[in-house]
Amino acid sequence: MARITNEQADKYYSGGSSEWFQLKNDGDVARVQFMFDSIEDIPTFSTHRIKLNDKERQVDCLRMPGDPIEKCPLCEAGIPARAARFVIMYQLDDQKVKIWERGRQFISKLQGLINRYSPLSEHVFEIERHGRAGDQSTKYEIYPVDNVQAEDVSQMDMPELEGSLVLQKTAHEMNEYLETGEFPSEKDSAPVRRRGSSSDNAAGYTPRRQTPATTSTSGATSSRTGRVQHSSSDAPQGRRGSRRAVNPEETF
Repeated sequence: MARITNEQADKYYSGGSSEWFQLKNDGDVARVQFMFDSIEDIPTFSTHRIKLNDKERQVDCLRMPGDPIEKCPLCEAGIPARAARFVIMYQLDDQKVKIWERGRQFISKLQGLINRYSPLSEHVFEIERHGRAGDQSTKYEIYPVDNVQAEDVSQMDMPELEGSLVLQKTAHEMNEYLETGEFPSEKDSAPVRRRGSSSDNAAGYTPRRQTPATTSTSGATSSRTGRVQHSSSDAPQGRRGSRRAVNPEETF
């Protein structure tokens, strides 16, 4: 599983009404409320990391389980797909909704909190950084805070990740990127949706046409949304209107 540091997060797209969550130095602490109550509610995608306009971006994979590698031009070009998990939370210190991309181990830690503090979104926690700036072995501890009044986050706007943070591109658009280094059109604003409505290796890839890679079925993904498809018996169920379908605990 690819991981990034908080410092590297600055290289990613930072538009829209939400911000990246960051604790930059050893011992830094922030008080937050997680804006979900189950692991299945964590937005998770199967994405390709690319370089676009000197920034690293993520593009939704186009493949479904069993699809040939040719289904997704970025897969065919040898750019691997990997799970991207986005923890959405409200930071009480500056009263802003924040996005934090985390790996599998952190998600497992959140599951322990969900088991003990239900509903999770109605509790306040402190996140503390243990590690100097730039330290790849940095860890984060989460502590419950009992003497702080929790905010009602159920009515707060959630960031719309699809199309802004996670680019949605067709096969034609991907092919044009591989040939020219640019997509036919770019959307630079991140719309938001009302919660519940219907409606980390950070190295990117420079565009170049490569010899099609050999077929690999690891982390096969959906045709348009790029999410892993599950059988009806084990498919995670998100909130109303959620389009994500990658299991947050899966590793690509």
